[in-house]
This record gives sequence, C-alpha cells and structure tokens, in this order.
Amino acid sequence: MLIVYNISLTILYKIITPIISLFSKKIKTWLIAQEKIENFTKNINNKKKIWFHCSSVGEYEQIKTLIKHFEENKKELIITFFSPNAYEHLKKKINHPCSLLPFDTRKKIEHFIEKINAEKIFIAKNEIWPNLINISQKKSIPIFLVGSKIKSSKINNIFYGKYYCYLLKKMNLIFVQDEKSRILLENKNIYSVVSGDPRVDQVILDQKKEKEYELIKEFINQEDVILAGSTDSKDYNILKHLMNSDEKKWIIVPHENSKKEIKKLTKIIKKKWCLYSNPKNLKNSKIMIIDKIGILKYIYKYANIIYVGGGFSKGVHNCLEPGIFGKPILFGPKHKNFPELNYFLKKKIAFCIKNKREFKNLMADQLFNYDELKIKTELFFETHKGATEKIIKRLNQ
Repeated sequence: MLIVYNISLTILYKIITPIISLFSKKIKTWLIAQEKIENFTKNINNKKKIWFHCSSVGEYEQIKTLIKHFEENKKELIITFFSPNAYEHLKKKINHPCSLLPFDTRKKIEHFIEKINAEKIFIAKNEIWPNLINISQKKSIPIFLVGSKIKSSKINNIFYGKYYCYLLKKMNLIFVQDEKSRILLENKNIYSVVSGDPRVDQVILDQKKEKEYELIKEFINQEDVILAGSTDSKDYNILKHLMNSDEKKWIIVPHENSKKEIKKLTKIIKKKWCLYSNPKNLKNSKIMIIDKIGILKYIYKYANIIYVGGGFSKGVHNCLEPGIFGKPILFGPKHKNFPELNYFLKKKIAFCIKNKREFKNLMADQLFNYDELKIKTELFFETHKGATEKIIKRLNQ
C-alpha cells in the first residue's frame, strides 16, 4: 500500500499539481510555499524540538493550550500547517519557527525531520500522513494524535480502512474526544484515551480576554443585531431575503476574507452597508461587513442572534466559539462532524435550519429564553473543560 501511495504522490506532485496550479491560485500559492521549506530548514537551529502539526487555523486553535504548556516549560517548538492560507495568516503571530508541512514524500519528510531535530510530534485531530508516521516510528520519535474524532466511514472503508488502522496503530497514543471514538478504535484493537476536546479549554481562555471593539459597538448603537459568521455564497442564499428586509442590524463575517468574496456579498445587499476597515457610512448603515481576520471569536458577544456558516456547503464552522456566549445559534444541515452540536441542538441552544422558509419562521418566532441559554451553555463548558490537563497528565506518566 505504501508503494502505491508513494508512486501516486510522486505523479501528483511532479505532474498533476503543476498543471492544476496554472488554473488555481490556491495550488500555485501552495507550490511556491513548498519551495521555501528548504530555506526554512537551513536557517533553523539544531536543538531538540517539540513539533506540532495543524491542518489549518481550527486545528491550531485545538492544540493551542498544549502548545502553551510546552512554552511554559521552556521547550523549543516548531509548528507546521497544511493550509497555505493558515500558514500565511498565523506565521507572524506565532513566536516559534513556523512552516508549511512538506509534501509527504519519503525524501522530503526524512529531510525535514532530520533538520528540525524533532523530539516529539503532536498532530491535531485526524491528519494521517503515511511517510511522516512511518519515518517517525523508524527514528523512534514519539508521535501523538490530539483531539481526534474517529469516523466509522474511514476505519471501515473497504479500500483503505485496513491501512488507515495500520497507521493509527503506529501512533504512540491517540487522544480522542469521546467514548464513541474510543470504542471504534478498540474494535480494531487500537488503544486510545478519552481526553475530551482541547478546543473547549481554548475557547474558555479566549472569553476571559474580554477584548472590546469600539467601532462595532458604535455601529450597533444598542440596537438588536444578528451576526452571521464564517459565511459563504450558499449561506447568503438563505440569509439574503431577511438580511435585506429585517429591521435589525447585521454583522457579516465572510469565511473567505478576500476582495473578490466581499464584492460578491455586496452585490446582494440592498441596504446601506459599511466595511469594518473603511466605515465611511457607519451611522447610516444597517449592515457591517467585517474584513479583518482573527476577531470573529471575540465579537460574537455583541450579537443577539448568531448564524454560523458552512452548513449548506462542506460543513458548519466552529460553534464552540459563539456557544460560550449563551446566545441562540443557527446553522445549516451539514453539522455531524461536531459532537458538541448534538448537545446544543438537544438543549435548544442551537437550531438547525434546512431552507429559507425554516429560517424565516424561526426568526419570526424568536422565542429565545436568554437566561436559560446562558445556564445551559455554562453547564456545557463546565462539564467539558479539562482536556488539556488530562493530556498533559497522561504524557507525564
């Protein structure tokens, strides 16, 4: 299986990807970033390092509390990303060597591991890279999965399920989010520990920072506001009618913060609007578009009602960040990847909408008990915190 994987990977990297890059800006950016990894490894010191790998921004948030633990213990750290956008966004904010993950060929991974002098490797959530795992094991470098959520469809897949499980068995330890994941692994004779989700600990820490955004407060001006976060074009198909007819003010935070995406959004807005970065029409505007990256998790608190995007495309985005504020959360039907949403839906903290009509009806009723919502969310976070502490305790055994 590894031979087939390596041959396929070589064809993909050497032939297919360069062709696709001619038509895709994202792929071109990724290829350019790959070429810079060699310079990165040349300039890094030879001290032993703890290596954290995150697919994107969400995975980085998931293991941030664990990174903080090793920082406090004066360890040398290195952080890698699979997503070029996440890397570009976070590299200047992270006080450690930061790189894109090398393409998972044996030669590239072996060279990278040797140059960075990895002592331990932590992979956030579910990323499985065969050469990274195999080479780490051969070099006796402990490798861990953190905050993992195991899917039956992957470990039981008729084409690659056995090999997937084979790679999971090579992990020194897998920290899973829930008992369901642990049982799925146990049925395949793979040992794991239920730690919970470290994202919960990070969300609690973020809430304590109590950042204020005066421009947003000025825009709201003590009126009711609906905040739609991490939205895309499919979300706008659901939201646009109410967004243009409702008397409430709206704050919209597009998932892709590009001029192109913002231009698409402004074409469907019929009311006066302003940009966060250029609030010329602030006083007369009914809609504010946030074109600044990194503030969404802090501004959910200003909303009366929260809509989280992605549920009509690939899957709903992070609902823990808005969830801690005890406000009603709405999202589309694709939400099964997040176990916390089962609790939120059951307790009527969150509401799943399947079409425009359901959204309109729910917004018309607005029978939200904010005191109850606050109590329910506080209970959730109180009973689900502590994953980071459990992980550290187990690592120290």
